[in-house]
Amino acid sequence: GGGGVTKYFTAQSDFVNPISDKLKMEMGVRGAIRNYKSSLDNFVQNGSGQYVKIPGFSNNYEFTDQVYAAYTTFSQKIKDFTYQIGLRLESSSYTGNVISTNQKFKNDYPFSLFPSVFMTYKLNDKSDLQVNYSRKINRPNFFQLIPNYDISDPLNLSIGNPNLIPEFTNLAE
Repeated sequence: GGGGVTKYFTAQSDFVNPISDKLKMEMGVRGAIRNYKSSLDNFVQNGSGQYVKIPGFSNNYEFTDQVYAAYTTFSQKIKDFTYQIGLRLESSSYTGNVISTNQKFKNDYPFSLFPSVFMTYKLNDKSDLQVNYSRKINRPNFFQLIPNYDISDPLNLSIGNPNLIPEFTNLAE
């Protein structure tokens, strides 16, 4: 048997300044805190018919994930050419604890920069030419982090890794 509780707190503020019909600036800040608590107990029936908890496949786990970010973008249209440039500053932190074994985990990521550039040139009414670049971050999700064995499918056992770190990618198209 198992269960869990998730609590979210997010605060965000955005500002948009349409300087003109062809020029716009946006800014914002965001803070997000997520607290997770999860318990998972797996049992096996022994020879006398009693259900006994399987220690290696049972645990209680909690973690807190914090993400803080600020961004600004600037976009402009000049005849058939439109561009948008942006920059996001972001920091994140993760702390976890396997309560049953008192194993503690912590990953901190200092402030990182995430630039973006989007350019479009209108060739005609039906065709555009676009060039885009952005730096992204992909954080591990709850199930990838939590160190519980998933034995719901005996042919596909899995366990999360609380030491996983975010993946940073550069995307250009």
